[in-house]
Amino acid sequence: MTKSHNFVGLKRQFFPSVLALAIGSVLVGCGGGGGGGLAATSSHITQPPTKGENNPGSGGQDTGTGGEQNPNSAYIYDPKKFNVEEPDTSLNKVGVGVLDSGVGINDYLEDSVKKVFRYIEDYQAGTLTREDLTHRGIDIQDIDPGTHGTIVAQIIAGKIPADARYPVTRSIEGIAKDIAEIYGVSTSDSNNGIGYATTAYQAALNLNQEYGVKLFNGSFGTVGMRGIFHEDVTQYAARLADGGSLVVMATGNAGLAVPSDEVLLPTRNSAIEKGWLAVTGLNEEHTDLYRDTDGEGANNCGLAARWCLAADYIVGPIQSDKVGSLIWFYGTSGATPQVTSAAALVWSKYPWMSNDQVRQVLLTNADYMDDGSGLNQLYNERFGWGALDIWNSLSGPQSFLTVFNENFEANVTSNVAIFSNDIDGDAGLIKQGAGTLVMAGDSNYTGATDVQLGKLQVTGNIDSTVRVGTRGILSGMGQTGAVVNQGIVSTQDGRLTVNGNYTQESTGTLAYGLEHYLTVKGDVTLAGKLEVSAQNKGMVTEGTHQVLNANHVAGQFDSYSSTSAFLTVKGLSQTNKDVAVDVALADAKTAGTLSGGISNASGELLNKLMAKANTQAVSGQSTQLTDYVANVQKVATATAAQAVLNSNAGALFAETPSVLLRNDTLVNAQIAQRSYQVSKQGLTGAWVTAGYLDNTSEAKGWDTVESEIKTVSAGADFKVTDHAILGAYISDYNEDSKFSASNGKSEAELTTVGVYGQWLSDYNYYVAANAQYGFGDTTFDRTVTDGIKTDESHAKADLDKYGIYTEFGYALPMEQFSISPYVALSHNAVSLDQVKESSDLGVMVGDTTAKESKAHVGTRADYQVTQQLKLGGYAEYAYAFDRSLPNVSLTSNIDHSVDVRYRAPSFDKDFLLYGLGFNYLTVNSKWNIFGDVAGNALNAEDYQMQLGLKYAF
Repeated sequence: MTKSHNFVGLKRQFFPSVLALAIGSVLVGCGGGGGGGLAATSSHITQPPTKGENNPGSGGQDTGTGGEQNPNSAYIYDPKKFNVEEPDTSLNKVGVGVLDSGVGINDYLEDSVKKVFRYIEDYQAGTLTREDLTHRGIDIQDIDPGTHGTIVAQIIAGKIPADARYPVTRSIEGIAKDIAEIYGVSTSDSNNGIGYATTAYQAALNLNQEYGVKLFNGSFGTVGMRGIFHEDVTQYAARLADGGSLVVMATGNAGLAVPSDEVLLPTRNSAIEKGWLAVTGLNEEHTDLYRDTDGEGANNCGLAARWCLAADYIVGPIQSDKVGSLIWFYGTSGATPQVTSAAALVWSKYPWMSNDQVRQVLLTNADYMDDGSGLNQLYNERFGWGALDIWNSLSGPQSFLTVFNENFEANVTSNVAIFSNDIDGDAGLIKQGAGTLVMAGDSNYTGATDVQLGKLQVTGNIDSTVRVGTRGILSGMGQTGAVVNQGIVSTQDGRLTVNGNYTQESTGTLAYGLEHYLTVKGDVTLAGKLEVSAQNKGMVTEGTHQVLNANHVAGQFDSYSSTSAFLTVKGLSQTNKDVAVDVALADAKTAGTLSGGISNASGELLNKLMAKANTQAVSGQSTQLTDYVANVQKVATATAAQAVLNSNAGALFAETPSVLLRNDTLVNAQIAQRSYQVSKQGLTGAWVTAGYLDNTSEAKGWDTVESEIKTVSAGADFKVTDHAILGAYISDYNEDSKFSASNGKSEAELTTVGVYGQWLSDYNYYVAANAQYGFGDTTFDRTVTDGIKTDESHAKADLDKYGIYTEFGYALPMEQFSISPYVALSHNAVSLDQVKESSDLGVMVGDTTAKESKAHVGTRADYQVTQQLKLGGYAEYAYAFDRSLPNVSLTSNIDHSVDVRYRAPSFDKDFLLYGLGFNYLTVNSKWNIFGDVAGNALNAEDYQMQLGLKYAF
């Protein structure tokens, strides 16, 4: 049984200008170690790349073959528009376990370290204990005299603090400083913090299980493992690899032809290789492994060559807490965290990759270095695969190789991933996962490409034959080899070129994006479906559009259809070299989920807009209108089409007067009931009431409108004669309405003034009347869309209304009970000034006025409970026998020269109210309290209530 050790660093000291940093020589396995201060010479420090543009590839150009049947269209195909931007993966953090002497959370690591633990193993007893050091002092977190583990962590994730005391231009920062989250591990409370390799790997297993850490840096190593200890280390390593972890180990610093024992673990169990990397160290010139004058330095990769690569042996200048200044850090201990950092960056960019795939990316992107054994090989025993290349590694694999025992399976589970390297190799690619993989390079790997799930988007070139499975999608503006399509081949992402034959089977679909024809350099065999859609970069005009051209076309599509709700395919034509479709604008009135009403009004406007846009596009114009119609044409579902139609209808503006008209007649009924209550006790005086109405208005094919109305009124009345009273009032009127289909709401605020009166004859006949006028404004808020973009639109317009109500009735007196049947006539009108929405996707509606006359019939009943209290009830039916609705003028904000007119919708004409009330007069006959509540028998959701107080004088 052997303890692991930090690899001994260079034993050089630089005096008198700097202080040497000596890393304890106890560690033989921690690939670095050592020493030296700030030297005059500079080393080749591997730094993270800056973000740049991905390789757009060379595919997708119009070859000119086949003679496109181009309609009269101004569409200009620009393949550059279909390059895919690199996704922002900066939020994908990667946990990194630093298996070392611990990690001190100093100023450079305070934002990067998540946890620090000390694991103590009693190897003989078979126990492992863990102590959390996260909130302990730096000297306890890393007990190595040279703070070996802390420096390793700084190479990975150190950041210069935002403090003037820390010169930005002097110390390097961590390669994965914004990505890596450090979990520090110490495996001993003695021996400078270095314990058994078994302890380190058990700690890694614990961090993986408890915190999900999958990437581990092992700047340590062991020489002379044997027996049961070697077996234990091997089985722990296998568990890590099988569990998806990637362990990066240092080869050692003895200048030997063989690396440390941990590096060679995959030679004992091949299952470990998929989760294992070895790192050796290069000299400053990157011409050989580092050796000092005594022959010490980086160990060769040796038998670990197949999973080994090289990085800088000397790292710095880097801040050392121990010496309080900058140092150079020597050894494979410093080379290893460079590779670990690269793995973290790759895993952040491609979080769906397996441990083996991250490893393949780093190995295949390494710059091969010849050790004298020749160039025609992938790796050698001195340098392994060669020098680490972080920049190219962040562009995906450089090769698909059978040396890794399988094709590269890209299981892109979501979103977008881009491989922009030129990929070679003797293996192939399998696309899995629901996400999109973009192939942006010029790739000539010789294996097949199998798109089994999700999308493979080719913006560059791949020579490989492509099979598209029943759940796969192939698209892009690049070039591929021959294609067998059992799923979907799409040209919505640009004009795809097939350098070979194209075979579409019965389960296959060609998803043709208009203007983006498919070019096939070989023969085409057709079956399955053709789906025509609006491509995503411009407007489609009416006419004949080429679908594909080829050397020869055989077979035919089993069916064809349009996936755009606002486009239709009138027919398909085919020759022995090409296929074309005849496309026309669809009738917008029938594109949505609603028929008539709102769809007719907006559909007529949209038809005119599309027709004008088509004329503009044919004549070569590119306008706001053609851009708008281009987005509308991309709408694929009836539900989304209805949202566009609703946005264009301006229905809530046209409906508002009608809704307010219906609501105002209900308010009139409430005012009539209030006037009755105010005069019931025969007293005159001043009064105040608060009222609330909640009702729903419906019109077939239009919005369902839910309204809440709140009123606060104050007034006074007096006797004109012994038989007549006259009064006046002022009200604050607030109405909030929600419009279902229009996805909007309105808020009306009005001040209303009114007069009322009643005359009672000696024979108990009476005449009651009221008149009111209101003025104010209404605001509108709704969401509008063109099918692609959505916007919050706002508008405000002046509003006024008036109402007149006259009632004729008879008060049939009894001792304690009275009944008063009545008939009435009312007239109401609501006017809304022109409305213009704030959004370009909105509309403008001209002035509108709605009027109606209603006939009412009803009865009231009262019961004298006590001398002061009366209880009563009433019922009333009303019907609008004459209604005048506005002829609405509607224009789109996109183009005011196009307008339509339509009749505003008619909501419910009648109601049947029933209610209960009370009226209480105080003993001194000075205060009168009254109220009522009512519902609508024709709509169970409608109800209203009011409460009032009157003072007699």
